[in-house]
Amino acid sequence: MFFSIIIRRRRWRRRAGTLKGFDDTLAEQSLYYARQLWREDDSISRSDTSRFGAQFRRNLKLTAALQLYISTKEEEYGKAFKDVIWGTLDRSVGFGLTAALQACSYMDEAYKQRLKEYVVKYKGTCDALVRQNPYGVPMAMGGWGGNGGIVNWAITNYYVHQVFPDVMGAEYVYRGMDYLFGCHPYSNVSFVSAVGTHSKRITYGNNRADFSFIAGGVVPGILILKPDFPENKEDWPFFWGENEVTVGICANYIFLGAAAEAVR
Repeated sequence: MFFSIIIRRRRWRRRAGTLKGFDDTLAEQSLYYARQLWREDDSISRSDTSRFGAQFRRNLKLTAALQLYISTKEEEYGKAFKDVIWGTLDRSVGFGLTAALQACSYMDEAYKQRLKEYVVKYKGTCDALVRQNPYGVPMAMGGWGGNGGIVNWAITNYYVHQVFPDVMGAEYVYRGMDYLFGCHPYSNVSFVSAVGTHSKRITYGNNRADFSFIAGGVVPGILILKPDFPENKEDWPFFWGENEVTVGICANYIFLGAAAEAVR
């Protein structure tokens, strides 16, 4: 329930910002409902005491608080964001960094200087990836391909480069794109259908079982089978951890493509 409430908060807030000047009445209604949802009782969700559940709640809440602060400039939301963001970055510097960077334009210079310390630490983790694999990206080692994480990682790098170009160069954005387009283990296939001379042509998406693809679809990619064997089957779509296409990663890939173009 909590996740649903937080996601709806963000959607209502973003609708308010998008609709302002086009449909002011609907924009005002969207902001009204975003405020109402912010005040909803989320105690039910606290029965999930897992580390992932708590971390996910914090990340959603800080994003919702930031969006409301951008819309209203009311300190209630700015304080809620700052109360959560520093602890989130202390626990995992990469987890809330994108939201922290998005907030820079709306915060004071002291905020930016404090954030820079975390950005320098984050760059250190990015540089360490080169010692883990020759591609310099955060490849997943679990039961699901890592392309979604790599796309989000490259998007975070874009924000770092935009706010702190003296800390991180544009090449950290390109690493994610290079990996997607074929610079990865097992094969040189592009993980974006119909992008590249050799791309994924059998995927599991809205077309499901017809052994086909939808142009622009992005698959999860390489699965690492224990102990260290990389796999991405090209003739069988039903390995979802390798070949399932979802809206989320496709939307993020579109943003990453625009980001890569912007930093050229």
